[in-house]
Amino acid sequence: MKALLAAAALVFLAPPLRAGGDQYGGFEQYADEGSLKPFARDLGGILGAATFHSGRPLGFSGFDVGARFGGQFYPSKGDQILLRKGVSLFGLPWVQAEIGLPFKLDGFIRGISYQGLTIAGGGVRWGIYSASDKRWVPQLLVSAVGHSVVHRAFSASHFGANLVCSAGTPAVAPFVGAGFDRARLVVRSSLLDSTLNGREVATFEGRYTAGVTLKPFQFVYLNLAYTLAHGQSGADAGLGVRF
Repeated sequence: MKALLAAAALVFLAPPLRAGGDQYGGFEQYADEGSLKPFARDLGGILGAATFHSGRPLGFSGFDVGARFGGQFYPSKGDQILLRKGVSLFGLPWVQAEIGLPFKLDGFIRGISYQGLTIAGGGVRWGIYSASDKRWVPQLLVSAVGHSVVHRAFSASHFGANLVCSAGTPAVAPFVGAGFDRARLVVRSSLLDSTLNGREVATFEGRYTAGVTLKPFQFVYLNLAYTLAHGQSGADAGLGVRF
């Protein structure tokens, strides 16, 4: 638990303090041929992070509103865009809103304008099992999420899917998830190599998550998780209200 809390604190606090307050601002200056796919992998892993914290669907008319944070502890090997910028720990915060729909479906939207990035996304979840609040009864769902990203030097799109399982008590519920992230990156401006302008690259990578959701009050929760995305370690965290 102490390790999870420390990881969450890093995800919450470190990104705005690193790289002069602009983690992704080195793209225009440092983007070259070999760095595009590693950068796309790192961006895709962050976009796919913190999209779930339970295998239980909300149920019709339920809702969940909160802040989400996804971070990676170090850039991938070859991601010279972040490495030459001096970035180590990096990530993104989110505002996310979810609503329960009929037929064990949930819909959600998320977005942020942060450090030169404007991101809009959303997705849908489907509960394989009917929602249950019985102690330690496994809950299982599948989810899909997509994002659109705009930056002055690049644009990107992302699609991800997950299988999520959780079980526990009203106060503590561990969860695990596995899925993939497909990221497509388009270069808008590269000062290092102008021939890259307009270049597109795509990546497809796996992601694995294990964490716990804590419920200190009836409708308030905190979730903390370790994530392994494309072989890189990171952390997810969230704080919200769920009915």
